[in-house]
Amino acid sequence: MTGRRRTFSTKSTTFTAVLTTVAAAGIAIPVIVSGQGEPATSADAGTAHTPPSRVQKLHPDAACHEVRVPVSVKEIGDAHIYGELCQPRHRSATSKTVQLLVPGSTYNHGYYDMPVANGRYSYVSSALDAGFSTFNVDRLATGRSTLPPSSTYTLATGTDALHQVITQLRDGQIKDRTFDKVVWVGHSLGSSMAWAQAAKYPREVDAFVLTGMSHVVREEEPSHDGPGEDIQFEIKAKDDPKFRGSINDPGYLTTNAGMRQFFYDTAHTDPAVIKADECLKDVSTAADSETTPLPPAKSPSRAIKVPTLLVTGDKDQYCTAGTCTSKTMLAGERPYYSDQAGLTSIVVPNSGHNVQLHMNAPETNAQILNWIKTTS
Repeated sequence: MTGRRRTFSTKSTTFTAVLTTVAAAGIAIPVIVSGQGEPATSADAGTAHTPPSRVQKLHPDAACHEVRVPVSVKEIGDAHIYGELCQPRHRSATSKTVQLLVPGSTYNHGYYDMPVANGRYSYVSSALDAGFSTFNVDRLATGRSTLPPSSTYTLATGTDALHQVITQLRDGQIKDRTFDKVVWVGHSLGSSMAWAQAAKYPREVDAFVLTGMSHVVREEEPSHDGPGEDIQFEIKAKDDPKFRGSINDPGYLTTNAGMRQFFYDTAHTDPAVIKADECLKDVSTAADSETTPLPPAKSPSRAIKVPTLLVTGDKDQYCTAGTCTSKTMLAGERPYYSDQAGLTSIVVPNSGHNVQLHMNAPETNAQILNWIKTTS
């Protein structure tokens, strides 16, 4: 697939068109932009003193640091990945497992640490309370990570940058913290990038939690409550007031005003979450959706040889057609994974694409964390 349709007339066709492209491409949908000219330094990933930060204020009972991890990737050269490393203050065997949180397209680290309702919608808070460490990142070409010229960014460079982050987490190069295990927790594009990561760097990760992603998007009849005729789902980021003056590259895109609601089952979502989502939205590039669909036997996800959990909202078009259940999800997805993945599925009721940002987020996160505890 070589491009995305970006003009739609209804809610269903809007989201279906975007998700169909993304699923066929083997990738998917996701706030703070800049960092474009910020150099990475070894001190950022090392032991230099860092004053209390926004993330530390959000999680006063944990030890949290904002860091820029230096990476070097093909076509781009030296760059950095912005991340927020948090550890429980009371160390345990569980805290030696770090969860690498990888957001989706047009999202950054804000997805996993949504500053609404005193942490109710923060996966970071839930993971810390369960005793795990987290490294919540902005993918390359998003947020506070390096924003290279959009023409030089590919999914391969994004995956390679995360490979280098994982290596540094294991080797104790980030704030002198070493971790025994790494669990990749992805959302949408962050989930499909896990497939490519496993294909290129097998067994580098100890387990995968893949939310908001499957290999097939269900078709649905158009509804009549969409944004109306000729409303673009995405626009050039430079034309959006949020990014005007900070992003001039026409290859960076973002969602149009009012489009974030289509990532939710709005009847079961706090309006404050959708409002914060709009404020925190980030960018994407054409590389986020341009690739070739593959049959199950050739899917990169078959390279996954470690425990894997799929988490999907029942209203998400990544959930199977008809009545979507864990059983139907497994039936549809197992051909795309190896037997060693031991594929497990959770279908979250009353939830759309952003499965961890609905009203039942605490229950969803508890199920995910319990799976990680019993698996890793």
